Amino acid sequence: MTARLVINPCAAAVGAGNACAVVIDGIEINNDSSFVPLLTRNLNQVASHLGDLAQNPVYQGFARQMEEMGYPNTVAANEKLLKAFVSKGIRSINNVVDAYNAIAIRHGVSIGVHTYEQVEDIHVFRAHEPMKFRPLFAKKDAAVPAGDLVYTCADSLLACIGKTDADAHDFRLTDASSRLVAVVLGHHDTPLDFNRQVLEELVGALRETMPGLRHHFLERAAA
Repeated sequence: MTARLVINPCAAAVGAGNACAVVIDGIEINNDSSFVPLLTRNLNQVASHLGDLAQNPVYQGFARQMEEMGYPNTVAANEKLLKAFVSKGIRSINNVVDAYNAIAIRHGVSIGVHTYEQVEDIHVFRAHEPMKFRPLFAKKDAAVPAGDLVYTCADSLLACIGKTDADAHDFRLTDASSRLVAVVLGHHDTPLDFNRQVLEELVGALRETMPGLRHHFLERAAA
């Protein structure tokens, strides 16, 4: 079976029509801080031009997407990440998280990264009815209202964007993770080539310390 990234028209209507996903095999999760200098450089570069972000369509598009889904004045995940690093400084999590944070900060985007041991289609859609999942590191489940943007694998929710903007705890990266999927949903102002470029840059960064890893992009399909 060849897994696909299946995009529902309702998700495309709020800007996820150019979503892209890459599967990366041969990952080793460890406390190597090799990507902290890259993260620091990217953060310093962005932080030195914070005023320019108000005119950056990629950065601002996530807030507009939240507004389109019914959450005006909500801080989107890409902005939360930047503000957290600017206010609190950089704290290394692990090699893979540091790498995708560095790439996300550089491009002003949100990247979802999940353990992906099964070979199943990933479906991107707006929730048809309320759903529940456990957000990353949360102690209890959160409710996902109907209409929020989600993506699932084998009927399990990997991430949601809306009232709760988070990845699923059950698919977090651990020391046992050997395969992951990285997803950029994007928005109306992120073309497919851009979303793919972000993920290709992530793969290239990881390959610097893990030269043996393998990757392939999921075939995109409409629901």
